[in-house]
Amino acid sequence: MSTELFVAHCPNCGNVFQKNLRNLCSTCMVEEDKQITAMEQALRRNRQLNNDQLAELSMVSVQRIRAYIRKGKLKLCDYPNLADACDLCAGPIRQGKLCIDCTVRIKEDIQLDLERSKQKRTQPIFLSRNSR
Repeated sequence: MSTELFVAHCPNCGNVFQKNLRNLCSTCMVEEDKQITAMEQALRRNRQLNNDQLAELSMVSVQRIRAYIRKGKLKLCDYPNLADACDLCAGPIRQGKLCIDCTVRIKEDIQLDLERSKQKRTQPIFLSRNSR
């Protein structure tokens, strides 16, 4: 009977670790748990904190807070002033990956491109035969 050991490199620190459900080495798991606990404690004291205030009180970077929001470790529905950032314009969003303005702009651009491609197809095409 062969026992296989599945290992990987930790995405945070690069150390080799035995694969697990969280996909982190034990050191980074402990650090992540500490950060999440610090954020939860700060939010329990004042659930009206915004991202910058939470980062300052919990000593966790704003980028890490955004990553925890994206992973679902921080639920925005519980905290009214926390927000993720739009992937295009970095404006605040409460759900998804794009703000409403960017979504509308992309839809309008797609619609405009579709209309242009339809106009090109309706123009007559003249083919000529080369006689040699």
